Amino acid sequence: MKILLLNAFDTGGGAAQAAVRLVEALNQYHVNATLGVIDKKSLYPYVIEIPKKKQNKALYYIRCFFNLFFQSLSIIFDSPLIFLHLKFNTTNNILHSKNNSSIIDINWINKSDFDVVNLHWICGNMISIKDISRITKPIVWTLHDSWPCCGAEHHQNLLENDKRYQTGYFRNNKPKTTIGPDICRKVWNKKRKYLMNKNITFIAPSKWEQDTLKSSYLFKDKECFCIPNIIDHEIFYQKNSNQIRAMYNIPLNKKILGFGAACDINDPKAVKGSYYSFEMLKKLKNPESYYLVIFGPTNSVFAQNINIPFLSTGYIENTTILSTIYNACDIFICPSIVENLPYTCLESICCGVPVVAFDVGGNSDIIEHKINGYLAKPYDTQELANGVNYCLDNRKELSENCLLKAKKDFDTEKTIVKYIQTYESVRRK
Repeated sequence: MKILLLNAFDTGGGAAQAAVRLVEALNQYHVNATLGVIDKKSLYPYVIEIPKKKQNKALYYIRCFFNLFFQSLSIIFDSPLIFLHLKFNTTNNILHSKNNSSIIDINWINKSDFDVVNLHWICGNMISIKDISRITKPIVWTLHDSWPCCGAEHHQNLLENDKRYQTGYFRNNKPKTTIGPDICRKVWNKKRKYLMNKNITFIAPSKWEQDTLKSSYLFKDKECFCIPNIIDHEIFYQKNSNQIRAMYNIPLNKKILGFGAACDINDPKAVKGSYYSFEMLKKLKNPESYYLVIFGPTNSVFAQNINIPFLSTGYIENTTILSTIYNACDIFICPSIVENLPYTCLESICCGVPVVAFDVGGNSDIIEHKINGYLAKPYDTQELANGVNYCLDNRKELSENCLLKAKKDFDTEKTIVKYIQTYESVRRK
C-alpha cells in the first residue's frame, strides 16, 4: 500500500510537524508513505516536491495585475468609513484562505501509483477547492483546523458564537461585525458545490475537532475517526530540570512559568491569547518569586510592562533544544482562544510539565482537570491565575500524571495502527 500525504509545507507550524512525524512513523512501521509539499525546505528523506501546475502566462500576469490593483485600493481606502464596505472585514482574527487556484498538478497525482491520498493542511493555494474534487484516488483528510467545514476562516468565531458552519452561510445570517463582501460565504458555497458529495473520510486529532466536523452542514454525514497527532517520545521526555536551568542561567529559586508567545498583548481577540496571559500575570501575588521562559515572539510592549524577569528564546526550530526548554519550566501556560490538539501542550506533558489552559478546543484531550494540569473557564484570567497556583502547589503529583497520560493516550504505535486501518478501509471502499 502506497500513501501520499499532502501538506503545503514540511517545516514551520503544527500541521507541518504532524505531517512529517506521521510520514516518518509510517515508514518505520513498513508503510510506503511519501509527503508531498509545494517547495521542500527540509532534508527529510520521505518528503518530495509535487510537480507544479502549468500556468497560463497571460492569465498569470492578469491575475498579478488585479491583485496589485486591489492591494493598492485597500491601502488607499483603508481609513475612510465610506470605503469599509468595499472590502472584507471581520472580528475573527484566525487565518482566512480562499483556495481559488492550485499550485500543484492534480493530474500528476491522479496518474501516480499511490493507493490513497491523505490531505493535511493544503491552504495557501496548494490545491483549489475544485481540484480537490478532481482527485480520483481515495481521499483521507486530516483536520489540523476547521477550515474544511467552515467558510474561508480556519476556525469558527468562538468569541461571537458564530454557528454558520452548522447552519450554512447565507445572506441573512452573517454576523453584524462582518462587513464588506462575505468571502466566507463565497468559499463555503464552493465547498458545498464541489466537496459536499465527494467521498472523503476524515481524521480529527481531537474529539472537539471531530465533533465540529460531525455537527457541520457540509460533512455531518461523513465518516470521521479521532486519531491524535504523532509525538516523538525519544525527544520529548522528562530531563533534569536543575541542570537545564543552570545551562540557561535560569534561577533555581524561582517558580518558572513557560509560555509559547508574548505578543499582541493589547488584543483580546488575538488567537494565541497573549492578552490573557499578560492580564493573568498581573493577578499573581509576589511577582518577584516568578521567572518567565518564553519560546516564541515577544514584543517591546510586553517587555516594558511586565514586572517579572524573563528569558525570551524566540522561535525554536530544533526539537531537542525545544525539549530542554520545556524541562526548564515548572508549568506551561497555553492561553489560546482556540486550539485543535496543540503540540505545545502535548510536548509539555511528555516532558512531565503540567499545563494550564482554557477549556477550549482539543485542550481537554491532553489536559485532565486537576489531574495533569488545569482547565480554566474560557477567557477568565483569574481562573488562569488560580490554575497556576494549583499546579505549582501540586506539581509533583501532576507531573507524574502527565507522563502516564502521554504514555497511555499518545503512544506512537497505537496511532499508526489506527491510521493504517483507516487507509486500508478507504482503499477497500
